[in-house]
Amino acid sequence: MTLKELAYVAQSRLQARIGSPIRRGHVLELFAAAAGFRSWAAFDASALLADAGTDGQGLQAHALIVGRAIQLEYPTADAELVAAALIELIGELQLSFVEWQALVAAVHASSPRSRESLDDEDELADEDLEDDEWETESRSNPRHQPQSQTLPTPSPLLLDSLERAAQLRPNDPVAHYALAAFYRCERPSPYLYEESLKGRKLSSIEQGWVEGYLRAAPLYEKYACHLKAAASLGDRMAALEYAELLGGRALYEVVDKMEGPVSAQRMAELAPDDTQRLKWLRVAAAEGAPDALAVLARRGDPTALTQMAARGDVDAIRTLATEALDSDNAMDAWQWQKLALLHGYDLTVSTMRAYHDGGERDGQFYDSDFGGGLYAAGDEGLELPDISKAQATEAAKRARVIYQSAGLRR
Repeated sequence: MTLKELAYVAQSRLQARIGSPIRRGHVLELFAAAAGFRSWAAFDASALLADAGTDGQGLQAHALIVGRAIQLEYPTADAELVAAALIELIGELQLSFVEWQALVAAVHASSPRSRESLDDEDELADEDLEDDEWETESRSNPRHQPQSQTLPTPSPLLLDSLERAAQLRPNDPVAHYALAAFYRCERPSPYLYEESLKGRKLSSIEQGWVEGYLRAAPLYEKYACHLKAAASLGDRMAALEYAELLGGRALYEVVDKMEGPVSAQRMAELAPDDTQRLKWLRVAAAEGAPDALAVLARRGDPTALTQMAARGDVDAIRTLATEALDSDNAMDAWQWQKLALLHGYDLTVSTMRAYHDGGERDGQFYDSDFGGGLYAAGDEGLELPDISKAQATEAAKRARVIYQSAGLRR
């Protein structure tokens, strides 16, 4: 149902109830009152009507409908009848409303999500990807679905309201991005459809796939069209999603130069080269993304290693201590040892152990009574140089400062 159709149905229902004409504009004013707004203009600037299953806010303000009808110069008796009839219609059509502010937040929250983890270097490496290779990789990446717990369920009336808003707000990307989010889907393959046009005889299963393509293709076109419109109007999140959709370095670089909020983690994932990837990994780490920090630490980034160490990551602490020893920096080496002790580790103690390799005890500590293959894993204890008592005190003090920088106290 469209807004125009809703207004006509409501007008007919209310006129039949009171037996006298009602202006179409008054019907919209009464819907606005039902949502708690003083006028349709105020409602239209702040919210959208929805129907049939959309988990929006309810339209049940009977007293406000009566009051607004009286303001519109309907007799009190007619105002009561109008309110009762309108609430009946609201219940029948399951009408509700969605506020723009909540929709904006939901749309951005529903944008394609980051991978489960950035902590797999293979996911981010491929450091020398050419443009066409990156484009292929981008196109093969499955489209992510919106998070249904945040994005309202679309309905015919909500979609029509958004289409109307997109026309009335030509410089606002929100309506376009919301429509793109509702239509978001994978690019359907036209292969079998094109083959059928060439005369290929399709099996019943293949014919079903063609029918699926014919249903999905218009939705994908709407998705791509509205996404492009939102991106061109300056929504950086939409622009990033559009760059992912089409692939290629040029679109990514446009997003990189834009202003506005964007997912640093997604920027890192989609980066066309390692320079951009590292740049956005650092932004993501600064914003508190633990996976980005872990990737940077594994790449040897000193700042990330220090942050990981401060939080108690023993591998980061051991890496920093080893680097200090390699540089003949005894004080730094002892600083990291003192920090390890604060976190309950001792870098001078070997963690090397023998484990069963294969069989029913695979991965368990090696027991010679069972025999079989084995492998060794762990780290050898570090040999730290001697330092003076004063140096040891200073190293402990520095370690405590790092420890407390992570919000820890001891």
